[in-house]
Amino acid sequence: MRTFRRLVTGHDDQGRAVFVEDAPCPHALPTKGDVITLELWQHSGPPDNAQAYEDPIGPVVSIPPPAGGSVFRIVEFPADPSVVPYLHRTASLDYCVVLEGEIHAVLDDEERLLRTGDIVIQRGTNHSWANRSGRPCLVLFVLIDAPPINM
Repeated sequence: MRTFRRLVTGHDDQGRAVFVEDAPCPHALPTKGDVITLELWQHSGPPDNAQAYEDPIGPVVSIPPPAGGSVFRIVEFPADPSVVPYLHRTASLDYCVVLEGEIHAVLDDEERLLRTGDIVIQRGTNHSWANRSGRPCLVLFVLIDAPPINM
């Protein structure tokens, strides 16, 4: 995955706004298959912006967000027309933005081809992603914890 610069703001001892981090995000982690997930940020419960900065990303990628929290990530889906879609349902509201390339958003009985700039609001549905193109696809995701759907 290409490098993404992550800048994080905070406060100094006098309460002035400062940058507490300005560096390439170090959290590119391999996940299922050849998929690479770049974990940019996460939190559980209501955010506390008064806390001193501490990198919130751990060594393990969990698809759903923490309880009461959110996850902000970029996923690189390799070009692989032979991959069988991994249908799954998360207890979350997901904002998905295709940054580069194209990918199919797959649901139970239908799918749509998405291209750069397309956006999906995924509302706890059974879904998957399939990159059937000839090049990698980058998708930005924000997952917000939500009550599970009992279906």
